[in-house]
Amino acid sequence: MDSFDYIVIGAGSAGGMLAMRLSEDPSHRVLLLEAGTDREHWSIRMPAASRNNYTGGPRNWWFETEPEPFMNNRRLFQPRGKVIGGSSSLNGMVYVRGHARDYDNWARDGAEGWSYQDVLPYFRQIENYVGGGDAWRGDSGPIEVQRLSGFHPLEQAFLDAAEQAGYSKVADYNGADQQGVTAFDVNIGAGQRSATAAACIRPIRQRDNFTMRAWAHVTRLIIENDSAVGVEYLQHGKLRRVMANAEIIVCAGAFQSPQILMLSGIGPADELRSHGIEPILNLGGVGANLHDHLEVHVKHRCARGLSKNGLLRKDRLLLAGLRWFLFQNGTAATTHSRVGGFLCTDDSADYPNLQYHFWPFFLEGWSPPPAKDGYCFDVGPVRTRSRGWVKLRSANPLDAPRMLLNGLSLESDLIEFRQCIRLTREIAAQAAFDSFRGPEVFPGPKVTSDREIDQYVRANANSAYHPCGSCKIGTDEMAVVDSSLRVHGIERLRVADASVMPTITNGNINAPCFMIGARAADLILHPA
Repeated sequence: MDSFDYIVIGAGSAGGMLAMRLSEDPSHRVLLLEAGTDREHWSIRMPAASRNNYTGGPRNWWFETEPEPFMNNRRLFQPRGKVIGGSSSLNGMVYVRGHARDYDNWARDGAEGWSYQDVLPYFRQIENYVGGGDAWRGDSGPIEVQRLSGFHPLEQAFLDAAEQAGYSKVADYNGADQQGVTAFDVNIGAGQRSATAAACIRPIRQRDNFTMRAWAHVTRLIIENDSAVGVEYLQHGKLRRVMANAEIIVCAGAFQSPQILMLSGIGPADELRSHGIEPILNLGGVGANLHDHLEVHVKHRCARGLSKNGLLRKDRLLLAGLRWFLFQNGTAATTHSRVGGFLCTDDSADYPNLQYHFWPFFLEGWSPPPAKDGYCFDVGPVRTRSRGWVKLRSANPLDAPRMLLNGLSLESDLIEFRQCIRLTREIAAQAAFDSFRGPEVFPGPKVTSDREIDQYVRANANSAYHPCGSCKIGTDEMAVVDSSLRVHGIERLRVADASVMPTITNGNINAPCFMIGARAADLILHPA
């Protein structure tokens, strides 16, 4: 019988970190199953090429939501990594832990042991910070993290304009204080993406006790007597089975972790029966509580040559790529999201409730046309309150799950978007932008009232690609896992990825997923 001690499903941010930690002990036989390829394509390793994968291609699941009823019935694109490293191989590499209050709120609401003081050691454990270690930062972990520098004049103008508008610059938003505008930390090292593919999985491929199987699409968990004992998966057209001697840990992400549980008979009983699946455990929270950051663009034009759009000419792209292939440096060795901020929309917010990514490009959708110049404020609330769901499309495991963010269903989210737009206009009006200033073309100067801003946001807001929460930690009736990430009611089964987050963190969620993987390993290997 094909068997291992631990089976980890999903080689993404959490799963890759978890597999690395579990296999450090040579007595543990660890299997990592990945539905996509295990090849690290150059477009994953080159930081500036991230758009090649997150906008589509063979290393992307290409998910999209159901028509969003409060967002003009638009379907929102949801890129997810179908590749070693998961979505950490597709994303923009902006490294944000979130705010300390995020985790303290988790602990307050039933996620015992997940306060900021509880998770801080794991953040320090996973990172190798170029600025050196201290009480906040780690300097010996697998993930290379550096603070960006060397700003384009428009990036500097954003930082200066925010300060002129009365908002501070923050020295280390991943340290003692998040609030302010800043250069971003990024998980890039030696000119290459530093995520779980390169930092966690590649170094352990030769361990005798570690096995990775790519193109392994999990169809269901094998449950016997309320205990997870094995996994069935499709690989190259054949249905295979592998057994777990100790535990199975599902790390397939906010969409596919609940899908795998439901395909296995764990979830809302009525939902399962509607697809001909006999429930093993009626667990109503599976697939509930889905949420995400939403964001909207405020775009300005500027004089020709003042923005970075010209760098997207084919000849310049070719030279940048050649330089990266030869030396791993230059403009292709960095990410496009270099500066941003975490601000309070007004005095009623006791810690940051909006995030900026500022781009010295004029964008059409996500494409910066080389012949147009301008700059873009990408802004949105970080404490999303609207909640959606993940459901099965059918009992066929090869069918993509259905998902609905239910974005902007709550008035509170719309109110914060109004504040985001008005605060952005305040920053854009400062003297630091005078030498670049061009007209605001989106939303446009005529969009001023609450109703007009709401219409613009409903028609144009998009996902920030931070889905989470669909298998949340907790003790209430909608919780899926306990504080040790064990699935309620099923032995030897855990979930460890963004789906377990009770509420979304303040900022990009990749760093918290690394942390969840590291903490999951400790919970498994050193139970309280």
